[in-house]
Amino acid sequence: MDYNNTPEGLNIFQNFGLTNGNEQYATRKQIQSLYDVPRKTLAYNINALKEDDLINGAKIRHVAKDGRQRIQELFDINEIVAIGFRLRSDTAIKLQRYAANLLIEKIQTVHEEKRLLELELSYAWNKSDQNDLYR
Repeated sequence: MDYNNTPEGLNIFQNFGLTNGNEQYATRKQIQSLYDVPRKTLAYNINALKEDDLINGAKIRHVAKDGRQRIQELFDINEIVAIGFRLRSDTAIKLQRYAANLLIEKIQTVHEEKRLLELELSYAWNKSDQNDLYR
């Protein structure tokens, strides 16, 4: 996702989650904050996505402030977006609209590139000696 060209309101994705190289991860609490939904709503939707095998969530161990080891579930950016497609918060709806517009732009770009390629091939076919093409 090109964060520099995101519409206002989606800039919250820029500095979000724990970063490991190019991958970004977020906890349930961060996702809850991101999409501004109740904890139960988020849990319900995450469980539904897990049942459908659309997300997995990675579990990591970490030492909490009290010195105890805890297991924390992290979700990568693809899973965060998948969760957003299930929710109906303002932020999730902005994400859905943005993704739909990206898809439309990509389809139009591919269609235009195909049309230009067909024109170039047609021009090349007409300019060449057709007998040479079948040798």
